[in-house]
Amino acid sequence: MDENQLIIVGNGFDVNHGIPSSYAHFKTWLGNIDKELFDFLERYIDVAGDWWNDFERSLSEIDVPKLIRETSLEKRTRDPSFPPSFSHPASWRLDSVREAISMKFAEWVKTLDGVKIKKMIELPEACLYISFNYTDTLERVYGVEENRIVYIHGKASRGDELIYGHGKSQFELEYDVMKKYNLHRSDDFFTAGTYGNSESELTTHISYWQKYIQIGRYYDELRSAVMDANKVCVYGLSFSEVDFPYLQWIVEKNHDLKWRVSWHSKNDEKRIGETLRTLGAMYELFYM
Repeated sequence: MDENQLIIVGNGFDVNHGIPSSYAHFKTWLGNIDKELFDFLERYIDVAGDWWNDFERSLSEIDVPKLIRETSLEKRTRDPSFPPSFSHPASWRLDSVREAISMKFAEWVKTLDGVKIKKMIELPEACLYISFNYTDTLERVYGVEENRIVYIHGKASRGDELIYGHGKSQFELEYDVMKKYNLHRSDDFFTAGTYGNSESELTTHISYWQKYIQIGRYYDELRSAVMDANKVCVYGLSFSEVDFPYLQWIVEKNHDLKWRVSWHSKNDEKRIGETLRTLGAMYELFYM
């Protein structure tokens, strides 16, 4: 029993246990449950290939000019309580879609908590578990007490707001849209009109999907656990760009931590190794 070990689990942990929790599974589920919402995403997310595998990042790739062109200005009256910069009907349409996705996403995750699975590994007693997942697998299957788990992005069965989304700021989104669609300031990108700033306005609404780092909410608990630990074991975390701030924070708080991290594909192994070297962490990798 290692009391000074910190355990981190990501979605690969659930997937490896046979839980259909990948975004490819979400794609299939949503297509069957809400065809209108599914078709909106298929039409307006401007990414080649099967972008569903990287669903959260792809939310930053809404085809803003296309959405504006295909949203009627008729039959909607601007809400006088909001300034003109928030008045384009495409913004309201996008807000409605974002709310619908949040509801459907939470509904889907709750179905995953009912999947029957068995233990695959032995988890040691740990000072703290950090779950990047929305499921209750650690509690339901491994018997870990809830008060030993920080659900860093929310827990679906508890009714939490689930934190998901891309990692781009408002400024980065505006720059990307201008560059991708060859727009310029002279194209009224930042010029308010009858229905606001159009492209610039919509990037503001897309930025609401940004996945904010949640350390502040659990700061004291996380800080104590990280500083007291001598080892951190990571199962099934993707080490994506939205995960990086968490990893960086942990290394900064305890640079002497020894990392033991699982990988599943060669691409995982390469990405994880590069990230840990960038952070200057001591690590070993193992296949899961």
